Amino acid sequence: MKKYGILGAAICLAAGVAGCSGDDAAAPPAANPFPPLNAANTTYFDVTDESGRWFDTRAQIAGTNSLAVVKPGQHIRFLQTRSFNGPSRVESFHTVTSLIFPGASTASERIDQDVANNDDHEVTLNTPGLYVFVCKVHPYMLGGVIVDDPANPELEMGETLHLVGVTDPANAATAFPSNSNLALRLLRAFFVVTSPSNWKDYTKVGVPFKPTYPAVPVRLTGGAVVPDLNAALQATFDGDVIPAQKNPTIKGVGEVWVDTQFEETVSKGAAKPSTITVIDVAGANAWKMKRKIALPAQQMNNGHNMWSSHDQKQIYNTEWHGKSIYSIDSTTGSLINEVVIGEDPAHVMTRVDTEQVHVTLNGEDSVVELNKAPSGAISINPTRPGGLGRILMETVNGKQAQPHAHWMGHDGATMATPNSNSNDSTFFNFLLGAFGQVVKKEATGVLPIAAAMDPRSTKTYVSNYLSHTISVLCGGAAANPPIPTCVTGGPGTKIKDIALLQNYNPVTGVVGGNGAIGGLPIQTPVSPDGKFVITGNTLTGTITIIDTATDTLVKSLTCDPGCHGVNFGAKEGGGYYAYVTSKFSNRLIVLDYDPNNDGNVADAVIAGWVVLDDSAAPAPTDDTITGNKGMGGQGVLPVPNVYNGWVQKLPKSFCDQLTPAQRNPIGAVVPVCPS
Repeated sequence: MKKYGILGAAICLAAGVAGCSGDDAAAPPAANPFPPLNAANTTYFDVTDESGRWFDTRAQIAGTNSLAVVKPGQHIRFLQTRSFNGPSRVESFHTVTSLIFPGASTASERIDQDVANNDDHEVTLNTPGLYVFVCKVHPYMLGGVIVDDPANPELEMGETLHLVGVTDPANAATAFPSNSNLALRLLRAFFVVTSPSNWKDYTKVGVPFKPTYPAVPVRLTGGAVVPDLNAALQATFDGDVIPAQKNPTIKGVGEVWVDTQFEETVSKGAAKPSTITVIDVAGANAWKMKRKIALPAQQMNNGHNMWSSHDQKQIYNTEWHGKSIYSIDSTTGSLINEVVIGEDPAHVMTRVDTEQVHVTLNGEDSVVELNKAPSGAISINPTRPGGLGRILMETVNGKQAQPHAHWMGHDGATMATPNSNSNDSTFFNFLLGAFGQVVKKEATGVLPIAAAMDPRSTKTYVSNYLSHTISVLCGGAAANPPIPTCVTGGPGTKIKDIALLQNYNPVTGVVGGNGAIGGLPIQTPVSPDGKFVITGNTLTGTITIIDTATDTLVKSLTCDPGCHGVNFGAKEGGGYYAYVTSKFSNRLIVLDYDPNNDGNVADAVIAGWVVLDDSAAPAPTDDTITGNKGMGGQGVLPVPNVYNGWVQKLPKSFCDQLTPAQRNPIGAVVPVCPS
């Protein structure tokens, strides 16, 4: 073992591996056309599309391949043009961006990559402490480096830490203590996110959930020493017992489709994970799995988000680490067609008035517009300028937008995109000019990741991942009564920010106020009746609820590690369920947020859940599942689509299953189901 110092030996022994950093890798066979890189004082991370190994040192520490412990002055190189000892391990575009770093570090010890690409990147680290790097396109991709002074026997976290979006990197006084509750939460999150063995497995019924961390001493603020990091983190955060699956007593309507993005299959291997898991939520087979879809012939890479055609016959699915959008037959699960559209397609929705399909290119600047044929096949709209169907979300000469989870207006007139790279939201009107135009680009928070409109398109809600806030912006339609900010500022203007950590003390960890808490918010749709915004929060593992009448945070409920996707589906007999997915567990949560439909979420309850691992009762599939079973829940799509604008387009078979209130979520004339 080539590691320096007592600490290196201790952490390697704790991990049970022969080497702990990139410069310890063994030499490959001489015939390898990619000889291992061996620059002096350099640690290498391979950037990959592989679940849990997105920044890969090729050696494990306590279950993670994404952490290196180095001496001061070490060069850290992130490889995309090739891997350490072979060809490139990425298909998609990424960024390498500093997320956490010591309060005493300098600007030269950070990477701030503004354009997603597949280039290599390097930084030299001198200041002792913890550094974490993230991909702004796929913000679960984490790589960590601890710069450790060999003179100290403990692992050094740094006196204080900066977190982008929370502190000001230019002002060391804003950094938070490394022994704070926030720092410990972030450290725990790193080891859960990057260690698949630490993901929460709901097939292990009756077993306490206790992720494994490095069992080594660490030095924190003021020289305080935690003698065993593993014991300390487990005692602070872990130990709840895995419960058995609980079926909701009231059934849903139709099906729920989930992108189980991290599941590995035999034909695609670790390099291109993901399946789609289809759950029956109605009838005799309610809460049981119907099928798994991997699209092995197409090599679907990290399938991420879905939407349905208006007749619900096709499901459109993106691949977030690839370049394609897929049209899938909703009855058989078979592929209709694949269209290559650009870098990192993230979210997909249809336009209500034209039924055109709109997909955000999270690695670029645009939304791509596609047309639907009677067969269900989709194709790029050639009439857009340039012939590539592109709708630019950026102003001329602006910073690359990297739009993620957009939302379309209920009448097809408007669209809002959260722009993860430019920290703003674009409001687009399709009815202006020959091809529509950007009405406004409004600053929101750091790394905005998801948008949603209320059912009348009067307000837009944008989740800011690294600011831990929800921005409320004006929609395209006038509210009644009028919203003063929108009257003066117009569509796309920000009304306010809602802080999801407003009740949380980041130093002590005490949660006060009404007890609601959310951190690193992601998908944030508005309920079909417009009463509530429900958000999945990945840092806190919570589901937060905002009351839209006052735009205030009113409640949170416990979720799973990496709480991510939320979408609404009809509940049998009236009302709605919110279906919630998590990246680092294998269950789909069924949230009955308003059980008695009185507009008050005080009685909100998790009505049940479905385990997404089908090992006990294998479902029909197009490929054999080999790893991360049921894991990586991200995009979630209830079928039928019950949002205002889309619900009125449903065929009779689905319309007949809905109550009059569900067919008319905003109180207008109740539509008559087609004959």
